[in-house]
Amino acid sequence: MQSGMSCLCRRRTRRNSPCRKEICRPMNESSSPYELTPGAQEELLERLPVHAFESECQRSLEMIELCQRYMTHFVSEKEDPDSHEMRQTLSDLAVATGRLDRNLSNMLALLHCMQHAEKPYWEPVELCSFVAAICSEQAQIQQALGTRLVLDCGGLTELYVHADVRYLTCICLQLLSNALRACTPDGGTITLTLRDDGSGGAVLSISDTGCGLPDCSFRSQQNNRSRFLGTTKSGLLLCQEYCKLTGWTLELRPCASGSGTEALLTIPPKSGTDSSPILRSVSEEDALHAQRRLWFALVFELNCVPGMETVKFDLPAEFT
Repeated sequence: MQSGMSCLCRRRTRRNSPCRKEICRPMNESSSPYELTPGAQEELLERLPVHAFESECQRSLEMIELCQRYMTHFVSEKEDPDSHEMRQTLSDLAVATGRLDRNLSNMLALLHCMQHAEKPYWEPVELCSFVAAICSEQAQIQQALGTRLVLDCGGLTELYVHADVRYLTCICLQLLSNALRACTPDGGTITLTLRDDGSGGAVLSISDTGCGLPDCSFRSQQNNRSRFLGTTKSGLLLCQEYCKLTGWTLELRPCASGSGTEALLTIPPKSGTDSSPILRSVSEEDALHAQRRLWFALVFELNCVPGMETVKFDLPAEFT
């Protein structure tokens, strides 16, 4: 018995010996022999083939969509239980594909910003009609989520600013998406307020009555995490990068009226331009194409919001 205990102790000693720890140490340490210095990181980022990666991702997404269409056509005329399960699977696949497309788009746009490949394209944008288009599907939103959208332009009928409409669309849709998630699943109210800053710029506020910004409490963080589960947080990072490129400011703060969050986007007058009225000579056809692109971007974003993944939106008659 004594000999057996001695043998067991020797085994434990060998297992926990300093020599064994020294042998295993490199595998357990967080440091890696392949560590990049800050300069090497920038060089690697510059050499990263973002455009090739973007093309390959787009090709893969198109292949997935093609397979979805084929399978949808295959089961469209069948009514057996297997076909019903297949249709549900295709619906789930469409939801996952949409979210993947959104996350990849955000991450690739961020990489373009980090590579200094993004440059603003300035053009006159009429904000009253732009924000109204953002709220155009409020009936569908209220029916699906129980959240009401309120638009307040303060009596303005037209408000022109110089902006990059791509960046503006991304920022506004991201803020709307965040507000909808914050109000889910209980519902609430989202108010979009547009004001002229008096110097040729504009201030857009998007406030909600949702869960609010997380504080240090565990309950608050859990509440926020449950509503934003599955997101990569890349959207807000992208909005901040676009604001840096354009000279805009984006501030998130608790609502002054109580619970909820207010996102405040300030668009100052573009440097080098005066505060005189902006005249825009754009054909009706160009304006219609711009509204159509904005509507499709809105619908794509809404279909990525939990609870609205399977909502079908009817194309407005003016776009057909």
